[in-house]
Amino acid sequence: MTLTIYGVGMSTCAKRVGIILHEKQIPFNLQVVDWTGLKSPEYLEKHPFGQVPYLEDDGFLLFESRAMSKYLAMKYAGQGTQDLVPDFSNLQAVAKFDQASSVEAFDFEGIIYPFIVEWFMRFTNPEHVTDHASLNKQVDLLEGKLEGYERILSKQRYLAGDNLTVVDLFHLPHGTLVPSVLAKDPFDNEKRPNVARWWKELQARPSWLAVKDGVESKERYN
Repeated sequence: MTLTIYGVGMSTCAKRVGIILHEKQIPFNLQVVDWTGLKSPEYLEKHPFGQVPYLEDDGFLLFESRAMSKYLAMKYAGQGTQDLVPDFSNLQAVAKFDQASSVEAFDFEGIIYPFIVEWFMRFTNPEHVTDHASLNKQVDLLEGKLEGYERILSKQRYLAGDNLTVVDLFHLPHGTLVPSVLAKDPFDNEKRPNVARWWKELQARPSWLAVKDGVESKERYN
C-alpha cells in the first residue's frame, strides 16, 4: 500500500518529510489538504493540533514532520541513502544523534524562526513594516550559533558525525528562506568554511532539488 502524506506541497514541514521520502526512495502519494478544514472535528482526529502534514502508512497515523522523517528512515533503513538514523545498538552514535537533534531544534530552528515569521509577513502582507532593530539582534544570535556549527563541522563532516543523517537535512526547508530575508546567505560565509561546505552540499542533494519548489506525489523510483 502506497504511503500517503496529507498536507500542502509548499509547506516547509511537508518539504522536510519529502526530502526523506526521496532520500529513501519511498513511493508516496501527496493528498492535498484544504486549509479551511484543518480545525474540523474529522481532521482533528488525525492531527490534534489542526496542522499539516501527517502521514498514513497502512492504517498507522503519525504527525510532526521530524517524527515522521525518523520513522521513515528507520522503517526503510535498507533502501536508498543509508544510515540516516544511527544503529540504535550503538549507544554513542545514538547519543551523538540526539545531541545533533537538540542542536537543530534549539540552536538552529529556535534562532531562525523569527526570520521565517518575517519572511511569511512580507510574503502575505504588502504593508508589513520590518522591525529592523529586532531583526538585527536576531542576526547577532544566529552568527553566534553558526560559530558553534563551525566548531562542530571543523571536526566532522556532518552534525552527528561523519555520516549524513536526517538532522542535517532538517535544516533545508527553513534555512533556505533566511537569505531572502537578510539579502545575504549567512550559511555561506568565507569566515566559516566548514559551515559553507556543509550547506552547499546539502542544497545540492537531489532530494532537496526534488522538493524545494513543492512536494509532489511520487509513484515509483527507477
